[in-house]
Amino acid sequence: MKKWFAYGTVFFSVYLVFLIATLPVSWLVTYVKLPSNMQITELAGTVWESNAEYIEFSGTRINKVSSELSFFSLLMFDPTVSITFGGALMSGPEGKLTASQLFNDIKISELKISLPANNIAEKLSLPIPVEAHNFIDLTISEFVMGQPICQQLSGTLLWKKAAVTALSEKVKLGRLSADLSCEKGALALTVSPKNDLGLTFTTYVHNMKKASGNGFLKPSVKFPAAIRPLLSFLGKADNQGRYRLSF
Repeated sequence: MKKWFAYGTVFFSVYLVFLIATLPVSWLVTYVKLPSNMQITELAGTVWESNAEYIEFSGTRINKVSSELSFFSLLMFDPTVSITFGGALMSGPEGKLTASQLFNDIKISELKISLPANNIAEKLSLPIPVEAHNFIDLTISEFVMGQPICQQLSGTLLWKKAAVTALSEKVKLGRLSADLSCEKGALALTVSPKNDLGLTFTTYVHNMKKASGNGFLKPSVKFPAAIRPLLSFLGKADNQGRYRLSF
C-alpha cells in the first residue's frame, strides 16, 4: 500500500510540475506583485520559458527580455526565474538577474547590468549640458523590494573609464565607483572617496519621482584641468577647499 501511495505521490508531483510549466506566462504575471510603474509588452511563451519584446520601467526601456523557470525551485514552492535582456547591438541596458519570492516582495539576486553612462546623465538635472561616455556596470548581490523602494540592498556601481563632454570639450574623469545599500526604505548610492575628482557624495532615491543628494567636491592634484573653470558654477569653496554639492 505504501509503495502505491509513493508512486501516486510521484505521479501527482510530476503532473503538477508539467501542468504549471505549460501554463501561459501571461496568466502567471497576473498573480505577481509587479511595481505599478512597470509595463510589459508582447509577453509570450509558457511559465517554463518566456520572452517579452520589452519591459518599460520608470521611463527606461529594456529590450528583448527572456526568462527561464527553475525546475527545482518549484519543488521548494518558491518559483525562481533567470532573466536575460538586451544585446550588444540594441539600445538600452544589457544584463541578467535571478528573481524569486514572486508572490511576495520580489527578491532580485545575481544581477549584472551594463548600460551607456549617458542614459543616466540624460535624466539628471545639471547646471550645464553634459554628455557622458562609455558604460556603467551595475552589480547587485541582493535586492528585496519594499516601501518605498527596498527592504534590503547590497551592490556596487562601476564606471571604469568615466568621461564627459562639457562645453564642447571631452574630459576623462578616471575610475568612479559607488556602493549601493538600503536606508529606511530608500536606495542609497555612496560614491567611493578613492577617485581623481576628490568627490564624496551620497544620493538617496526615496521613490521613482523623488531623489536627494549631498556631499563635497575637493579638487585634488589629479582633478582634470580642463574642467577647473567649471568650479565657479558650484559657488564658493569653504575654508577646507571643498565645494558643497546638494540637490
